[in-house]
Formats: sequence, structure tokens, C-alpha cells
Amino acid sequence: MELAATYHYCPACGSPRKSFTPLRPYRCSECGHSTFFGPVSAVGAVVCNSLGHVLLLRRANDPGKGMLGMPGGFVDPGENAEEALRREVLEEVGLHVTKLRYLTSRPNSYLYRGVELPVLDFFYVAEVDAGEISNSDGEITSWIWTDLSDEVLDQLAFESNRQALRLFRDQHA
Repeated sequence: MELAATYHYCPACGSPRKSFTPLRPYRCSECGHSTFFGPVSAVGAVVCNSLGHVLLLRRANDPGKGMLGMPGGFVDPGENAEEALRREVLEEVGLHVTKLRYLTSRPNSYLYRGVELPVLDFFYVAEVDAGEISNSDGEITSWIWTDLSDEVLDQLAFESNRQALRLFRDQHA
């Protein structure tokens, strides 16, 4: 279900929603409040080792449980994308990001408990300090260093990740 369809009451005055046409933006007929359903922001890191292999993570939770993903996650309030990426890489795999280069952005959709959230993903090529990968937050079950073959890309949980990694692969072919 699209996020806009979950708004049955006005968040400002509490009046029941009288119409779902148009679905977006939500406009309260009682108080005039408007809610726009723009995307939330997320980040993803392309981390390479000295052999040119990319770090991918096996997801422990839905959406995409058991599929591959990149180190990354949602941007928290008050963070910029680069701060969020550094935090997420450290939380997920215990590595410190030392250098970032913007790669691309892609729209995404995140289905959580039946509600589809629009997301705008920002992807960066990240250099990290040498160190052992550790899984401290429980969001992943394992990790692999791999090439970016079509077979590997087909195992990614999100199309936006697939598109970003294809772009990275094509730039480094």
C-alpha cells in the first residue's frame, strides 16, 4: 500500500479523510493542511578491496531477507548523506570510511510491513581503513567480496543498488 493511502486522518486537526482522489498530496478539507509524500533519503557504499572486488552483505531482515545489499541505510534527521554513510558502514561492518566519492542517485521503494515508502538512494564509492569486518548490529548474516557479474547483481534486494553497481562496473571496465 502506498504511504499516501495510509493517511485516514489529518495529522494536523484529526479530521477523517473524505477522499483519496487525488491520492497525493494529502489535503485536509477541514483545516487545509497539506502533506506531501516525498522520498526519505538513504545511502549505499561501494567498497572495494585491493583485488577490485566489491563488498556485498547478506540481508538478515526484510525487505529482501537473504538477498544481497550494499553497506548503507537511511539518513537520520540532522545528518547529511556523507555522515549517514560513514555511520552506516561503521555500524554494519565495523569499518571506518576514510574517503568518499559521489557515484549516483536512484529512486527506490522500500516495502515495510505492507506500506511502500518512496526512497531516494545516494551512492558513493567509499575507501575504508584496513581492518576486519565485524557484524555488530545484526542487520546482516554474512558478507562477500565479489566481482559484479550479472549473476551476482541478480541477487541484490533492490533495483537501485543493481543500477548503481552496474554504473560502477561500467565505469571501471
